[in-house]
Amino acid sequence: MAQAQSTENVSISARVGGEVVTTNNTSGSIGIPKTAVRFSGEAYPFATISVLKEGKKVVSVQADSRGSFSVTLEEQYDSTIVYSLFATDVSGNQSLLINYPIAVYVGFITHLYGIRFAPTIVVDKAEVRFGDYLAVYGYSLSEADLEVFIEGKEKKNFTLVSSKNGSYKIILPMQDLPKGEYVVYIRYVDDARNSKLVKFVIGELNVPNTDTVENIPGDCNYDRLINLVDFSVLAFWYGKDNPPACVDTNRDNKIDLIDFSILAFWWTG
Repeated sequence: MAQAQSTENVSISARVGGEVVTTNNTSGSIGIPKTAVRFSGEAYPFATISVLKEGKKVVSVQADSRGSFSVTLEEQYDSTIVYSLFATDVSGNQSLLINYPIAVYVGFITHLYGIRFAPTIVVDKAEVRFGDYLAVYGYSLSEADLEVFIEGKEKKNFTLVSSKNGSYKIILPMQDLPKGEYVVYIRYVDDARNSKLVKFVIGELNVPNTDTVENIPGDCNYDRLINLVDFSVLAFWYGKDNPPACVDTNRDNKIDLIDFSILAFWWTG
């Protein structure tokens, strides 16, 4: 768990690059469509990246253990298309939606690379009693330098580093802030793109936030450990229909070797 540390506000722009590459291959000849759009970048370890075309979801892809992803969509004609992407971390919390209007050309692959989603963020309380603490957590890239910002009647910001698996959690004191409405958000120290803004109130009571949950993939008994108990539950559901969400670690409605690989990644023993 990170200790809260004050820091100065840093704002550095980050670039997303693009290129258009010609190809003489016909669709499906060696797995490269003749006309296509390709997206690649970084999210969070084992996150699910969803791609929408003109507002409709067309494909999802899972990031690897480092958070890297790449997905290619085949197209058929010249046009300018609005694509939208968002990432869902392993706890089911979503990033902000990113929109890209892209010109598609017949016979070319348009590659948008260097995409990086801001970290996900949730809080444990919708209202925090004055003088108490607010827990902020979510997912980012592995061992990343992060900044958390609180804004309202007054402002504060803190630094922390995510864990090797991309998760982070920081406990923030509410002792020096006056009562009122606030927002909290997070970003990488080298990137100006912010996460979602999460609202909370500093008031008289502690009111839990029921909108989001904190969990480890595969932790069906919610003991914050991944061990032989969780392996046994996963093995029981192997090949069966309609598995519970806690064992379906990559959220594809089936239990296969991918789920076992993700469980091994989070193994605590």
